[in-house]
Amino acid sequence: MAGGRAGDGYRITIGDGRSTDELVEAGKYGYAHSCVTSENFPARHFGEPRLREIVLLEFDHDVTSEEAIAEAALFGLEQPMYEDALYFGIAYPEVPRDRPVVFLHDPWVGFFGRRDILCLWSNAGRRELGLEGFDARWSATYRFAFVVRATSRPT
Repeated sequence: MAGGRAGDGYRITIGDGRSTDELVEAGKYGYAHSCVTSENFPARHFGEPRLREIVLLEFDHDVTSEEAIAEAALFGLEQPMYEDALYFGIAYPEVPRDRPVVFLHDPWVGFFGRRDILCLWSNAGRRELGLEGFDARWSATYRFAFVVRATSRPT
């Protein structure tokens, strides 16, 4: 089911040499899931920092992760990496206060075999970095972070 809408772009730079633990600390979250660590989500460094443009895709109906990814491809967008969530949370701390932002990166297989992805949101006025199940059905409350391909820009 189509119907996604791409919002404004947000520029971030990833791969600056910090560890995941350092990035989580720099995010100054009121809560960060205890599994979001350098051991489980090792920050990758690409030889030099990389500029990335994040676009938030939103829907007016419930979607699966696969449906959101397919819709993003129609806009010329790619799946994010988990590092995108960490740097986005630092650079744009206010964005997830309005509505949650989900990063549909390659899932991390967490406890009990659940495929988890990083999500940023606000709860009771505090910013949070958490894990959500990739295989969940997402309500229209959620926005999905995708990356602009180097050769495209959504319209």
